[in-house]
Amino acid sequence: MLAIIFAPFYILVNIYLIRWVLRWTGACHRVFGTKTFRVIFVIVYAFFALTPLTGFLVKSPLWLRRALKQAGNYWFGWLLYLILAVLLTEVVLFLVRKARKKDFAEMQRVRQAQGGAALLLVCAVSFYGMAHAKTLYVTDYQVSVPGAGADMTVALLADLHLGYSTDPAYIEQAAAAVNEMRPDLIVLAGDLFDNEFDAVPEPERVAAALAGMKSTYGTYGVWGNHDVSEPILAGFTWSRTDADKWDRRMDALAADMGITMIDERSVTLPGGVQLVGRADRSRTKKLGQGRVSPAEALAPLDQDKPIFVLEHEPGELAELAAAGADLHLAGHTHDGQMFPGNLTIKLMWENACGHIEKDGMDSVVTSGLGVWGPDMRVGTRSEVVRISVHFEG
Repeated sequence: MLAIIFAPFYILVNIYLIRWVLRWTGACHRVFGTKTFRVIFVIVYAFFALTPLTGFLVKSPLWLRRALKQAGNYWFGWLLYLILAVLLTEVVLFLVRKARKKDFAEMQRVRQAQGGAALLLVCAVSFYGMAHAKTLYVTDYQVSVPGAGADMTVALLADLHLGYSTDPAYIEQAAAAVNEMRPDLIVLAGDLFDNEFDAVPEPERVAAALAGMKSTYGTYGVWGNHDVSEPILAGFTWSRTDADKWDRRMDALAADMGITMIDERSVTLPGGVQLVGRADRSRTKKLGQGRVSPAEALAPLDQDKPIFVLEHEPGELAELAAAGADLHLAGHTHDGQMFPGNLTIKLMWENACGHIEKDGMDSVVTSGLGVWGPDMRVGTRSEVVRISVHFEG
């Protein structure tokens, strides 16, 4: 429903951008002012602007649906930076006009220069973001928690978003990076999937790569808000029954990946570490399920032994610390994924990304391995996290 409500706004924005680009190109050379050029430009622009809709409507063949979905994902990133560039250019032109009182001919030359610089910037940032999203980083954190025992290494992954923007080779690279850590424990903090199981490319290959990750104590995970089956149009989901949202093929593939899902339960690892998995708030609501509070989740545990909490969204930090958690592990935020989201995301979460201490508890939030929506990263990075845990026994 929200997609339909916002549709007129989306159309008006794109009409404005088409007119702006044509006005700029027309000021650059008379060839760009011809009817032929304008028609070709409008057709090409409309094709990409409509890919979110065509990718939603076209169900088969799968290769065409995948191509349209991927084009739509790229399109939203380009659109964001085109809007920002046009707004910046118009503000600068307004200030120049007011300050210098230039005549029409001079303003045309200023528009040519400003518009050209803006479009070059859009291209540079967008191409960089597309390449940077597939550049994998390993981020290291050191934490000290109460308890006895040998120090351990924890590999934290989250937000794989296996779907139309996934390259199986990239998942294999991430799995190899985890194995290079020689971790004692591997945890996945939700959003393995991207709302559609059929979008996963080469699921057997992806499963084999993740199943090949080796650790001392095994691989554990929790589900995220996108680990449900929902039709999505331009980022907005469409209602389905609870039964339809739970695609059991996701459970089966997670098992093939060697992941033990621990939503709303705990496991005690050799050495005494207690690992607690919390169900995702949004997912449980969609599926009509319940979710216990931090105090209820941690009450049955031995407070004298280390408690690690794994969940998707990094919320309720104070409550978790008060309940006795020593190490909190999460994802979900993508660190905003794309500028300026990397700035605004910090207003939404106490720990939007990275490592903080909260009332004696260490909280580590990863920016994630994959992407959601635009297949770009600008101002953030795709990562797997290595956490060196020292026990102060």
